[in-house]
This record gives sequence, structure tokens and C-alpha cells, in this order.
Amino acid sequence: MSKILGIVNLYDSPSLGGLTKNRTLGSTSFLGRYALMDFALSNFTNSHIDEINVLVKDNFRSVAKHVGTLKTWVNNTKIGRQNLLINEKGIKDPKYNSDLNALRENDWIFYDSNFDYVVIAPAHILSNIDFNEVIDFHKKNNAEVTIVYKEIEDADKAFLTSNIVTLDGNQIIGYTKNTGKVAKANVSLRTYILSAETFVKWLRHRDYRDATSLRMLIETIIEEKEEIITGYKYDGYARCVDSFEHFVEYSFEFFDPEIADSVFKSEWPIYTCTRNTRPAIYGPKSSVKNCFVANGAKIDGKVENSVISRYVEVEAGASVKNSIILTKGVIKKGAHVENAVVDKYAIIENDVIGTQDEHVYVPQGKKVR
Repeated sequence: MSKILGIVNLYDSPSLGGLTKNRTLGSTSFLGRYALMDFALSNFTNSHIDEINVLVKDNFRSVAKHVGTLKTWVNNTKIGRQNLLINEKGIKDPKYNSDLNALRENDWIFYDSNFDYVVIAPAHILSNIDFNEVIDFHKKNNAEVTIVYKEIEDADKAFLTSNIVTLDGNQIIGYTKNTGKVAKANVSLRTYILSAETFVKWLRHRDYRDATSLRMLIETIIEEKEEIITGYKYDGYARCVDSFEHFVEYSFEFFDPEIADSVFKSEWPIYTCTRNTRPAIYGPKSSVKNCFVANGAKIDGKVENSVISRYVEVEAGASVKNSIILTKGVIKKGAHVENAVVDKYAIIENDVIGTQDEHVYVPQGKKVR
């Protein structure tokens, strides 16, 4: 049986504006109780990969706070191993801070593991990928690198921070940035399988030992064209959370039961760190319709078509509509929040109203009076 090493690559994460100012994208709250990186971590868990590493670029505190010991995502806590990997040189000097350099700084993990294959996945692309199926494809095609891709009809609007894949049969012959000029395209899901030999070879590659290089590992391999690179077509749910607008759009997309059922499957659960908190409390005069409400929330007002995170308070006489309220946000009596994203610890005492096309963002800890 092959031994698989899993890596969640937080270097491969776009900015979501204010939402990712004080946290990494991977630890950004999603649907009230998850973090975006939970989807990638759960794919490893459900694929029975117990050696999981999270490659952290910045905002280490927010990642460590969310994942804790990482035991949530491990099937076998006796032989499994989980690590948060940081690049100390990169923290001190940004010119050292690439995923390739970060992997080299933590190469002891890979030399100690005696693995056969590496799976690298991003935190910002939500999917239900069974990595075992991809690895079987990788083996069958005698590939050294396999890139997971999806055929989509809206590449002019979605996956704009990803790449377009060109294939000849199963072989990848082109890998270019998505410029948004075509609608139908095969887009990379930024998920890769590498043989152990290929992975270690590029960590030790003599031509790329310059510690100040900001080259990304996969882009480096593809540009050199030394390896057999295949493409695995994935047909399931996949969304690329590459902007604040897409964060909002894909959050509300889960109010569609068909989409929610396609992702949250009993046989493929999405795991997250649980909190030992009380259930949500609904006051006698509260009104809640079509919402995601996390444990610990307290609702005495009116909430509709919204995501309410842990410990959020909506006071009597307050109303929330078409909005996302993050942890410990407080909507005070008389305030109306509509088409907004309210970051954690914010206190809303006056109206905050955006539009369906442009949600208002209220920064972390801000008081709106």
C-alpha cells in the first residue's frame, strides 16, 4: 500500500481584501462554523491520508487557532502525523517567502516520512476530491506529476487566479494564466500529485537553490518541461474563492439545497474543530428564516437569508437580511443590516445597507453608530 503525504498549501491563496487583512484565507470563516481550509483538510481525511502538513505563509496565529492540534482531520491518531510548517526566513524577509523555499526549510518532514506520493491542495478551492482516485490515475499513466482540472463554462468570470490547462489526450501540453478571455475552458484546481522522486528532486534541484527566488514549485516544474505531466478531469463541485465577491456569492449559493447536498454528504463529511458551546438560543419574539446559524448564537430579533456565526447576538428590534455576520458580532436593537459582511467583534448600532451586487464590508472590531 502506497504511503501518501498531504500538503495544504496556504501560499497558493488570493487576497479577499479586508477579510484576509488579519487572517489567512485558509482560516477565514465560511458558513458560520467552518474555515475555508476545512474542505481541503477533509478531502485528505476522507481519502484516508493521515500525514497532513499545512504550509503557512503568514498570519500563523489565525491558522494555529483554528486547527489546534490538527487531530480533527486524522483517522489514526497513533501513526498519523500532522504539522504546521512555517518558513522562518520568509517571516523575517519576504524575499525568501515562496512555497518552494518554505518546503526546503521544512525538508526534514519529507526525508523522515518515507512516502511514495505527495498530494498538494489549496485552501481557496472548495471541492470533494477523492485523492485515491487521482493517485490511481497517476499510477496508471506512469506520470511524474498529475494536475487536477475541471471543465467549466464561465472561465471568463470564475477561476481568474487559476490556470487554463491544454491537453493532448491525458498529457498536459499547456498551462497558462486564465486571463478571462474565454468562457469554456479546462481550469486547474491547483491540486497536484507528485511522485516522491520528482518531489525530492525539485527540492534539491541545483538550478533553484537561490533562496531569494519566489518561484512556485509547480510552476517551476511545468516551465522546465522535464517531467511527464498528466491531467486528471474532475467532474464534481468546485468553486474558487478568489475574491470578496466570490466569497459572498459562494456562501449564499449553499442556500440552494441541491448544491448543499452535493457538498455535504454523509459519506464525505466536512470536518471542523468543534467548540464545546451551548446551542443557539432563539428568543420568544425572534424570527429566523432560511439561515445558517452556528452554536452559541443568540437571536432575539429578525434574521432572514443570512449566515450567523458562533456567539453572534441579534438583539430584539434588530434585523439582518442577506448578510454574513462573523463570530461575536453584535447587532444592537433598532439596527438594520442588509447585504453586508460584518467581521468578528464588530458592534452595529445603526443601519448598514449594501446592495445584492455589492455587499458592504464592516471591518473586524468596528463600531457602527
